[in-house]
Amino acid sequence: MNKRIPTYPFPVNEFYKSVALAIEETMEAIQAPDALVATSFLTGMSIACQSDVDVMLPHATTTPCALYLATVADSGERKTATDKLVMKPIYDYERSYANAYKAAAEQYEVDHGFWEVESKAINRLITSTLAKGNDTTELRQRFAMHKAAEPVKPACNRMIVQDATERGLINAVQGDGKSIAMLSDEGATLLKSGAFRNSATLNKLWDAPSMIMLDRADEVVQVTDPRLTLSFMIQEDLFQDFLKTKNSAARASGFLARFVFCHPESTQGYRAATELTNEEPVHGANVLAFHKRMTALLEARDQRHANGNYSKKVLRFSTDAKALWKEVYDNIEPQLAKGGAYHSIRDAASKTMEIASRIAGIFHHFEGIEGEVIERATLQRAINVTGFYHDQFLEKFGDHNDLPEDEKDARALIGYMRTKWDCGRNWVYRNKVRKDGPVRHHGRFVAALDLLEEEDVIRVVPERRYGRGKLVIEFNPDFFDRPGAL
Repeated sequence: MNKRIPTYPFPVNEFYKSVALAIEETMEAIQAPDALVATSFLTGMSIACQSDVDVMLPHATTTPCALYLATVADSGERKTATDKLVMKPIYDYERSYANAYKAAAEQYEVDHGFWEVESKAINRLITSTLAKGNDTTELRQRFAMHKAAEPVKPACNRMIVQDATERGLINAVQGDGKSIAMLSDEGATLLKSGAFRNSATLNKLWDAPSMIMLDRADEVVQVTDPRLTLSFMIQEDLFQDFLKTKNSAARASGFLARFVFCHPESTQGYRAATELTNEEPVHGANVLAFHKRMTALLEARDQRHANGNYSKKVLRFSTDAKALWKEVYDNIEPQLAKGGAYHSIRDAASKTMEIASRIAGIFHHFEGIEGEVIERATLQRAINVTGFYHDQFLEKFGDHNDLPEDEKDARALIGYMRTKWDCGRNWVYRNKVRKDGPVRHHGRFVAALDLLEEEDVIRVVPERRYGRGKLVIEFNPDFFDRPGAL
């Protein structure tokens, strides 16, 4: 449970080019871990897209394009700096909402004050007329018109929920088509909040049914078609405290299973001293383009909502994308059974393809791809990103003790080989894997390699094909390009 997750580079290039360049630009400016930065970008994309599109899964169930995201990173990993830079349009929007509400609230106080003065005047006139025994028919009509004209207190139209109590969350989503976000670069605050103590409400909001009836002490609240993006960053020791007290309940309820999770390797000790500055991070051209796209989507959403249109486009998969979806799903499903590689995280693994579908919808919409059909290439990108988070969840929460020894060793070798694959290598010296890899015992190493060859994951061949006589391990691209295997 408490093992440190090995270094697996985040597949940044699986994002479409414009976003991938913005991620790389941010990584260069802030020098924060790749997964931390990429997850922040994915958070912003989820917020910008969640009220616009849903995705129809191959079995005809519709799922929202809203994500729950969790990043474990220690103090000094520049969580706040990353959040501040990437999410700037969201926070700017929130400030504009706050300013608009302040102005509306001030006008409301003026209008309602004048309305109350008029009320007193009409009441005095009615009292006087009744005392004299005169006809009050006209006054009744005037009184009714006045009551109907009472100024309505403006709603606080906000996107970011600051009140992390369950009541605050319910208030924020009350009504029709509310689209909100719960964000924190200091996640311990959220994890200790009332909303997190009762994860049932958060589970319902992740599923986003067309209607939710939420019982509150003083009333029953009706919520229609809500959307929630939930994202937090937290230090490792604080996250471990949460797991010690809440892990069983959070896993049993399926709450943690709904998150894409990462615990990236620290960049501390490898950052340039010139980057250690109190100045604002630089917003390069690619980040500014990302911000512009986010803002455009948010403005279009607000305009649509102002016109009373809360509908969402339903994206569907192409025939080829459906075939890929089924292929990966069928590859994962057997591993959920007892003795399977994903049995101990079957709660999360069973949601892998739904999460991949949500990310595919986000990629499609944020990129501005025309039409309402998600193509295979977009889904493949989403599957590869989801595969990274899946592996991280497995390493953090999975119980590998019930797997056969050769399977455990084979999984460890795959993790090592993937680091080479992600660096552009399609083969590695067998002796180097034996010497530097995670399985040093000769017999276990041979057994694990045999299993991987049987599963067509690798092929061990003489190096003379490359000019010498040593043995090399060739990687099967069909496997290493596809998550969810073994």
